[in-house]
Amino acid sequence: MMQPTNDEVQTMRTTSRSMAALALGAALLGGCATAQVPEAGNGLTPYPLAKEPQAGDIIHLPTGITMNFEQAMEMIAAAKVIYIGEMHSNFQAHEAQRKVIEDLERRFPGRVAIGMEMFREPQQGALDRWTRGELSELEFLRESKWYDNWGSEFGLYRGILNLARDRRLDIVALNPSKEVQRQFAMAGHGPLPPEIADKVPETDFTDPFQRALLEAVFKGHETGPKAPAAAADDPVAGMFPPPPPRRSDARKKMFDSFYRTQVLWEESMASRVVDYLKSPAGEGKKMVVIAGGFHVRHGLGVPRKALRRAAWPYVIVLPTETEIPEELREELTMDVETPEIPLLAGDFAWLVPYEEVAAKKVRLGVMMRTDAGSVVVQKVLADSPAELAGIKAGDVFVSLDDFPIREQGDVVIVIGGKKPDETVKVTMRRDGAEMTFTPVLTLPPETPAKHPAKP
Repeated sequence: MMQPTNDEVQTMRTTSRSMAALALGAALLGGCATAQVPEAGNGLTPYPLAKEPQAGDIIHLPTGITMNFEQAMEMIAAAKVIYIGEMHSNFQAHEAQRKVIEDLERRFPGRVAIGMEMFREPQQGALDRWTRGELSELEFLRESKWYDNWGSEFGLYRGILNLARDRRLDIVALNPSKEVQRQFAMAGHGPLPPEIADKVPETDFTDPFQRALLEAVFKGHETGPKAPAAAADDPVAGMFPPPPPRRSDARKKMFDSFYRTQVLWEESMASRVVDYLKSPAGEGKKMVVIAGGFHVRHGLGVPRKALRRAAWPYVIVLPTETEIPEELREELTMDVETPEIPLLAGDFAWLVPYEEVAAKKVRLGVMMRTDAGSVVVQKVLADSPAELAGIKAGDVFVSLDDFPIREQGDVVIVIGGKKPDETVKVTMRRDGAEMTFTPVLTLPPETPAKHPAKP
C-alpha cells in the first residue's frame, strides 16, 4: 500500500493449517492452504508434490504439477490479464515479474502493458513521460513522487521500469489519488462531494470472503501478538494506532473506514485495468498487473472486481518465498487466524528465495526545512559528512550532482542513490553566493529503528 515510512511488507501466517512441510507460511499471506489437502499437506495445492519443492519451481496449483518457465508461460500467455502478486520487499519476486513481462513482450511485441499498484492516478503523466524516454531516473522519482506515494526502495522496481522504458511499454497507474481515498473513507455510507463522486468507480461491498479476511487482518493488528512496523503493502498500515483496545462502536467505525478504503483501492485498480484495455491505447493488448499478493490472492481483490467489468481470461501468479530469513521474520510476519477461504490461492506458485536490495543507506548529515520555496539546512549533525565538508546551518540547497533541488524529497532521492564512500557534488547558496562542497558520504552511526538517520 502507500505508506512511505517503510518498504517492508507485513504477511500473515495462518494458524489453522500446518505449513511444516515448507517454510512458506509467512510468505503466502494467510492461507493458500485452505483447500482440503492431504494429511501431509504442502500448504500450496490439494495434490501431493512429486518432488521436494525448491526455489525456481513453478507449481500449477490446480493440479500440483511442477513446471519449468517455458511450460508455465505457455499457459500464462493465453490470458489477457496476468496478475502477479508480490512481497514488496523481496527483489526476487520482482525479478519473477520482470521475466514474465519480458517473455510476453517477446511473444507479443508491442501488445503488452503493465499496471502497477505503486503509482496513483495523478502520477500517470510522469509514467507516460518515463516510458517515452523523456525523464532521467532522478527526474522520474521526483515527478512520480515515488517516496511520497510508495516509499519502497526504488531498486526493487528498477528492472521492471527500465524494461518498460526500453521497450516503450505503457504503464498504468492503478491507485486513486490520496484526496479521493481520504474523502471516500471519511464519508462512510453518506454522500460524497460531487467532485469526488465522479472519480470513484462502481463499488461492491458484498463479497463475504473478502470481508471475513479483512476483519481477521484488522483484528490481528489490534491484538498482536506483536506490533509490526507500518509497511508499503500492509492493508491496514497507518490507518489506526496499535492497542489499547477500543470501544466496540469506535472499533466498528474504524474497521468500516479501513474496509471502505481497501475496497476503493481494489475497485480503482480493476477499473483502471479495464478502462485501459478497452481504450484505443490498450486495444488488442494484454496487461500484467503488479500488486501486493493480498490484492490478487484467491481472486478476491482485483481479479474478481475486474471480471465483473469485463469477462476476460486471467491468470494469477504468486511469487512465493521458500523461506524468510530468521532475522527478518518478526518484522515481515504477523500472526492472523485467517478464515477458511474455499479457493486456491491462484493458478501458479513460483517459488523464489528472499533477497533484499542493499539496505545500507548513506547520509549527508543535515536536517532541513523549507523556507520561501527553498530547501534550507536547519542543522548540521556533528561529525557528519556535511560538517566535515564545511556545510553550515542556513545554507540553501541549489543542486546535488547538478540535479536542481526544489523540495526536501529531492535531497532524499539523490543521496538515496549513493553508496558508502562515494562523493556528491553539493552546490549551496550562502550570503547570496554559490559555493560547492564535495562530502564523502558515510553510513550513519547505529541508531534505534524508531529514530531513523537523517539524509
